[in-house]
Amino acid sequence: MILIPYPQKLIESQGKFHITGGTEILLDVSCDYTDFEAARVLQQEIRSNTGLNPAIRKGKYADTAGASAAGPGLIILGKSDVQDAHSAASKASSQTIHVTAGSNASDSKALQSYRLNVGDTAIKIEGGGTSGLYYGIQTLRQLVRSFASDIPCMEIEDYPALEARGFYHDTTRGRVPRLETLKELADRLSFYKINQLQLYIEHSFAFRKHSEIWTDSDPLTAEEILELDEYCRKRCIELVPSLSTFGHLYHALISKSFRHLNEYEQIPEKPFMWTDRMAHYTLDASNPESLEFVKEMIDEYIPLFSSDKFNICCDETFDLGMGKNSSLAADIGKGKLYLYFVRGLAEHLKSHRKKVMMWGDMLLQYPEIISEIPKNVTILNWNYSADASEDGFRQISESGLNQYVCPGVHGWNKLLNDLDTADRNIGTLAGYAEKYSAGGMLITDWGDFGHINLLAGSIPGVIYGAGLSWNTGRQPSDDEISKIEYSDSSGKLISLVRLLSQQPVMDWYDVVLWYYAFRGYDTSPYESMDQLREKLLGYDDASAGRAYEMIIQITGEISALMPQINENRKEDIMELVCAAEGLALFQALLLAIKKKFLGQTAVSLIFGYNELAAKLEYWFSRYKAVWRARNKESELFRIKEVILGICSMLRSK
Repeated sequence: MILIPYPQKLIESQGKFHITGGTEILLDVSCDYTDFEAARVLQQEIRSNTGLNPAIRKGKYADTAGASAAGPGLIILGKSDVQDAHSAASKASSQTIHVTAGSNASDSKALQSYRLNVGDTAIKIEGGGTSGLYYGIQTLRQLVRSFASDIPCMEIEDYPALEARGFYHDTTRGRVPRLETLKELADRLSFYKINQLQLYIEHSFAFRKHSEIWTDSDPLTAEEILELDEYCRKRCIELVPSLSTFGHLYHALISKSFRHLNEYEQIPEKPFMWTDRMAHYTLDASNPESLEFVKEMIDEYIPLFSSDKFNICCDETFDLGMGKNSSLAADIGKGKLYLYFVRGLAEHLKSHRKKVMMWGDMLLQYPEIISEIPKNVTILNWNYSADASEDGFRQISESGLNQYVCPGVHGWNKLLNDLDTADRNIGTLAGYAEKYSAGGMLITDWGDFGHINLLAGSIPGVIYGAGLSWNTGRQPSDDEISKIEYSDSSGKLISLVRLLSQQPVMDWYDVVLWYYAFRGYDTSPYESMDQLREKLLGYDDASAGRAYEMIIQITGEISALMPQINENRKEDIMELVCAAEGLALFQALLLAIKKKFLGQTAVSLIFGYNELAAKLEYWFSRYKAVWRARNKESELFRIKEVILGICSMLRSK
């Protein structure tokens, strides 16, 4: 039985429910318009997989003993008494949850619970609340996807292991999705029972007074956020606002209007570099104007969201106390300086009656301040190592603060996500979530160095995390994801993507750093030109050649699956193939760099320099089309600068 996430309890029995032309979907009188919309999604799933179109009606059913007695040919959707559901969920789960003030994790999990009974004459779904009914419908949709009109008889009792199961999507480091793409993402997340979405924003929102900051980013607008918030809400997803408010404020702090708020006194004029944007630009924590600047942005952003939460980020404040505040930091400590600013933000959010969320890396760097963080703040505790240590998760747990564990889908600095590291990282942190009673899991998808990695590469990691955050004992397999998400009857697709992700010798990270360093740019704190030279010369030529051949072969196998892939997922295949084509050319580029620019004359090239330049240009033309299908133009021009700059260098004498 393939279901993602896999239910907490599933008992199969003899017989089948056969969907016929006379089958109807009955909404109980307890259901509202949101439930009706969920029923229509189920109706569409049945129509797509069987050609049948069950009518939807509404009425009261009296029998609660089981689907067999509830009425012939019916798919019954209803909501049980919340207290009964609460009792069932409490008996089913013994874990203790630390929660933020004003919420009750047990009640929330009860509302998300459901029972699904497939009898030979009727199917009945009973949710603990609107979200529980919605999740039961998603399970039935997956059964329809697997079995079409003949659904095996079974009983399911299900509830989430973690109250919050979220996806954190970088929409600021180069690639800003279209509203239609974000809606598609919400549909896909909710199908796997993910109930929280956060969009990372530094400068890519159109703040009314700050066009100087966002003008070249093709930003999200207030109207788009408002529409997305409602769209998510109807799919039982909480769209949580997330805004960089302390570190990572490059575009604000190089602007003429706000550069005086930078921790450093002088900001040298220099070309844009992704390395520079990632590594510096922290607000002057002791300047009252810094807090006022951030509060103004928060005040404009908050009304767009129905969520009662706000993520202030406050991660990686690399420059803290390194410039204007060096004397103050030496006197009171960097931790106290950090705490001063964070408390100001938290107090402002309190005035908006919002629950504060923040990244936990700086707290772990300054552990002396952990006890001074208000207990109603949720710590987003990230560690992206495949074998992440549990120390930081234990430390936050022992402090009494609520935490989410935050693994990553490992696509940053790459053309294609590293699936091996992603699923090990997600699995490791799921274990810590259970061990330390975390309130949730937030699966992160970052876009360092221009967000060249496309959405399709992140989807497998998102589904791994969705499965484990609902049922920590059962991680979805590549075969299961291939069949459920892509309708790939062979079950090969994700295994091929995994194999593809294992091949590159050189990836985007090295390409970018080499391009910057060769042009004489300062790439600190990343690798210097001397370090890169040693690193690239150390890459094995034969391995790069084999990687090229393997990538070409695997790409062909993925392309061959296209005819059987669900029509709605063909865009994913196009993205995966495009990424693979670029990865192959990067291996050829490595050999060209070693021979033409690093003086390793014995290297055997895959393509001549001019031919490779032409192939990169044709590839980038295809990449642009794939990018524009789902995303705004945003910062595509920055990737263009690197790729075409390299092509020019290859053609140089």
